[in-house]
Amino acid sequence: MLRKRGVIGFTLVELLVVIVVVAILAAAAVPVFNIVRTKGYQSKDCSDARSIGLALRLYAEDNKGVFPKSTTSANAAFLDIVPNYVSTQKIFFVAGSGWSTGSYAVEMSPSGTMVAGQNAYAYVSGLSDTNNGNYPLIADGFNEGAPGVYNSIQGTKGGVWKGTKAIVVRVDDSATVEPVEDSDYRVPSNRMNADSGGADIFTTGATWMPSGTVLNPE
Repeated sequence: MLRKRGVIGFTLVELLVVIVVVAILAAAAVPVFNIVRTKGYQSKDCSDARSIGLALRLYAEDNKGVFPKSTTSANAAFLDIVPNYVSTQKIFFVAGSGWSTGSYAVEMSPSGTMVAGQNAYAYVSGLSDTNNGNYPLIADGFNEGAPGVYNSIQGTKGGVWKGTKAIVVRVDDSATVEPVEDSDYRVPSNRMNADSGGADIFTTGATWMPSGTVLNPE
């Protein structure tokens, strides 16, 4: 310590030690911050997806139990619930998804539009509210041209959570953050899908989701 006229100061060595300690603490805090931020984004994603699921449920109640149908894309199917069953188009946007381009989507008019880049969720068309409650209904968008498969590249189509997690809403309205297999980037069925080759929850078959068509966003 340097003491002159009652003034206490730090030596250069002590200042360097303090700087090094602060740098170490900051480096340790960054990964924790990133984890917390990712969890926050996933929670919002899960909440928005469930809101879409509830809107689909309301639509089904008004249409003899049948969810919206489409043969082209999830965007086309979701047009049936907007704007009568959802209050804002913003819930179709997922930050960091390659399917969501630009910022939040422009609000829909009563006539309804959902162009490419305004929706990040995939959809299973052809189901009803009387189907097995474990069937998937909505999920984060998959790889382009490969429904059911994700990848590990953040910001690309199908890589929103780096191929480690996926938000899934099922027919029973449950919304969960599901693990993705490291080997093939699919959501495992945990033996629910007993069909031959049905290792994931999005593979259709004779006894598992026989009528569902998995549609990607646009």
